[in-house]
Amino acid sequence: MSLRSFVLIFLIVLCLPATANIATSPDPARLKSDWWSYFSPEPSLSDDELGKRVNLTISSLKQLEKNIDSKTRAEVQPSIIQLRELLAAYLARYNEQPVVVKPLAASQESYTFAEVFSLENENIKLAAEIEYETSDIEWRRDLINAVRKQQSQRKIAYLEGSKTGGGQLTPGLALMSARLQLELDLKDISNRQKRLDQLVTQKEALLKETKDIALRLLFKSEDIVYWRSIRKQAFEAATQIRKDSMRKQPQRIISEGNLVNSGSRVDSLDIAHRELLITQQELLAIRAELIAELIHFSSDEYKKNETLKTVLAAAEERLSDLQPKQKYWKSSVTGLNTIRADKEGTKSEIAKSEKVLRETSALVASVNKVIADVDHEMKLLDFSINLTKRRMRLGESGFESGWLLTTGFITDSFESMKGVFVTSLFEVNETPVTLLGLIRVMIIIFIAWAISRGARGAIKHLADRRSGVSQSSIYALSRVIHYVLLSLGTVIGLSSIGVDFTKFALLASALSIGIGFGLQTLVSNFVAGLIILFEKSMKVGDFVELESGITGEVREINMRSTLVTTNDNVDILVPNSEFVSKSVINWTMRDAYRRVRVPFGVAYGSDKETVKKAVLEAADNVEWTLKTDSTRKPQVWLVNFGDSSLDFELVVWLTPDAVKRPSGVQASYLWEIESKLAEYNLEIPFPQRDLHIRSGLDTQAVQL
Repeated sequence: MSLRSFVLIFLIVLCLPATANIATSPDPARLKSDWWSYFSPEPSLSDDELGKRVNLTISSLKQLEKNIDSKTRAEVQPSIIQLRELLAAYLARYNEQPVVVKPLAASQESYTFAEVFSLENENIKLAAEIEYETSDIEWRRDLINAVRKQQSQRKIAYLEGSKTGGGQLTPGLALMSARLQLELDLKDISNRQKRLDQLVTQKEALLKETKDIALRLLFKSEDIVYWRSIRKQAFEAATQIRKDSMRKQPQRIISEGNLVNSGSRVDSLDIAHRELLITQQELLAIRAELIAELIHFSSDEYKKNETLKTVLAAAEERLSDLQPKQKYWKSSVTGLNTIRADKEGTKSEIAKSEKVLRETSALVASVNKVIADVDHEMKLLDFSINLTKRRMRLGESGFESGWLLTTGFITDSFESMKGVFVTSLFEVNETPVTLLGLIRVMIIIFIAWAISRGARGAIKHLADRRSGVSQSSIYALSRVIHYVLLSLGTVIGLSSIGVDFTKFALLASALSIGIGFGLQTLVSNFVAGLIILFEKSMKVGDFVELESGITGEVREINMRSTLVTTNDNVDILVPNSEFVSKSVINWTMRDAYRRVRVPFGVAYGSDKETVKKAVLEAADNVEWTLKTDSTRKPQVWLVNFGDSSLDFELVVWLTPDAVKRPSGVQASYLWEIESKLAEYNLEIPFPQRDLHIRSGLDTQAVQL
């Protein structure tokens, strides 16, 4: 049998169990690993087909209940009933459609202030509902992930128990019920997500509708009277509440956003309630005054109105003062609600304790309601402020109008994009990471890079002003500073999005695994680069020769590789590890002066002294010859008696510039040597061979 046939048969055998499972309903006592495919195969079932399978399973459970003995029936009957109910619920919700959100009213050509605030109230309501649904879906998803893990453990335990031959009816029923409940929860989340998507779409449409609503506002002169009366009533209500509060308890309990305990718990809650009511009325009065001035501004044919600007600035300042306190109110009130009724003592003491508990609970509920009302009023005031700013832009002219329109467009665009930037992409240490957070990380790293560049430039500038400073040391220092600042910027940037570097051991272990699987080359090159910088065995400007035959000048020592430029102006990136693990000839490591040997030959019979004189003159004519050091003069050595020539070598010390030009230097000396030898009539021989004929050969052969 061929391998192809064997694989085909193997695949067919694997497919058989799945096909067989479709034919019969799952048996709780003998569940197979793919039993759920009976209810959720690919492709999906129709409503009728699923109904048949669910009803068949319910009938099988009823039959199973009849066939088991009475003792076992008493134990598993509740589980069977629960499973039947879950099957019926799953069938009912298989194709259930999500609740459709009530659509918004149609767009209008113009709006009154009452209609505008009705739209804004709808907007606030949608935002609160979206926030609640989002948090609820996230919580349910976390719960489902935990349930999935438990389900996997149950499945493993069931399969292991079936191998031992134990009774699997009870755990099988529990496994099926848990899986059905999980599917119901997933369906519920899916419907909730669809509803949430509808709410978000509706809110976006509402925002689009209210974006240019300032252009469609209707103003009536009698509205000024109405809003000014609202302002007056709100101020009077706030004054009256303040008077009542001062008579009962002349203390202020809202300080820097915290509700401070004062006296008994009930008194503290009562003071909190009164103070929040005052804040609510003050916000209403500010909003009413702002709207009245806006109507007056609009009805005055867009003339300059300094009063409106003053009221607008006061409203912004008040809103800015309250926003930091907003988040503390509810938590502070929750902290006050810790009283408990005493269960010991006389009847009168117990009754008094229960009375205090009832009063406290009622007051907490009232305070929480007023906190919600204040929050709502703050949102309406913020909307009124933005509406006023947009309306004021219509009355400006010239440069000021263009500037206000530009800033308004930028503000509106930022607000519309804000949702994209603050949406969670993933989580790190249970901290959501947003697009804004990632941009912040990149900005921090960029700032670290800019600081590094500035520091390296300052170090280089300082080194240029001091001639005694080693350039190689300056380069090594600048590279180290660059790596340190970049690493520090990376750590600070990642910490800003929730990466906990206190758990560095876990990070190091994960990094070591990564190094073991494929980063060892990168890490080894990085470490080799640090070794080169600190060891100073090679520095920028050195002329090196590698085992691979590469020769050139070192231009840069980077994180992964070193840039070597050959004399042909070819840039070669050499991995740093090659400089550490292999032999490298550094021609300019310590002393820039080098000695070279230029071999040449002359014919036998040539005068050695003449050869020496000619070649030394040739060396003197070459610009690369070192002439400033009397101890390092050129020399001519007779090194060998060759087959066809006397072999000499010109041994000459070179200037520092010549060290980095080995091929050009060699060519220059050979050129001058040949010229001088010709000038002195010294022959450069070519290979010669003598042919000797042995005696004793016949004459005919010799003639041939």
